[in-house]
Amino acid sequence: MKSAENSEYLPDTEAGRLLFRERLIAKIQQHRDFKVLPGETQSIFFDELAALTIFGSNNCPVETYSPRIRRLEKLAASYRRVSNSIALLSEIDVLVIDDAFQHSMPLQQQRNLMRQLAAQVDGLIGAMSQTSTGTSERLSLRLQGASLLKQLDKLGVACKINNNFQKIAQDDAPHHERSADAQRYLPDLSQSMTLAMLCTMLILFDSGQLVEWSYCRRLLQEGKKGFPI
Repeated sequence: MKSAENSEYLPDTEAGRLLFRERLIAKIQQHRDFKVLPGETQSIFFDELAALTIFGSNNCPVETYSPRIRRLEKLAASYRRVSNSIALLSEIDVLVIDDAFQHSMPLQQQRNLMRQLAAQVDGLIGAMSQTSTGTSERLSLRLQGASLLKQLDKLGVACKINNNFQKIAQDDAPHHERSADAQRYLPDLSQSMTLAMLCTMLILFDSGQLVEWSYCRRLLQEGKKGFPI
């Protein structure tokens, strides 16, 4: 088994996170795109990144409770009220009404229909809410990613996204032993990475967020749509 000091992977512990941050900063400093930055930019680079550590918090709330959903909720409530009102009628009143409108649908069938319609509208609302949530998440990522890329662009960091990332699972760690108390491992820093992705990892890490390749890549991809470089 490799030691944590020599392994490409690090356990997600306090000691592992400290070593991971040191390696991440060293990786940035050794990156060829960092080395070509002006000396004055390199001297303030990490201070500028540190100022971005709050970028991951969602300060851009997106309205997902649309007027369309509110109108559908009112419709479903109306269907339920009609169904409940029919259920409250006396047997005699039901017979009188059915007799007066004998060529239309009986009240009991109308009640069942109202309940079915209410359930269908509820299902539509649920589907719309999930779609709205997904749209809201994408918009939030786009706004945050665009803000990040704008700041990185000011530091001379090009928006390059490495698609050949490796998704790290704890079973992939070379020194992982299968056990009941197995823990997560931090991403492998031995791979070839773009400077933009390395900076994103450091910002997420310093913000106390989970550092995952898939999230970093998605954040930059969505940000690039909102801030093309």
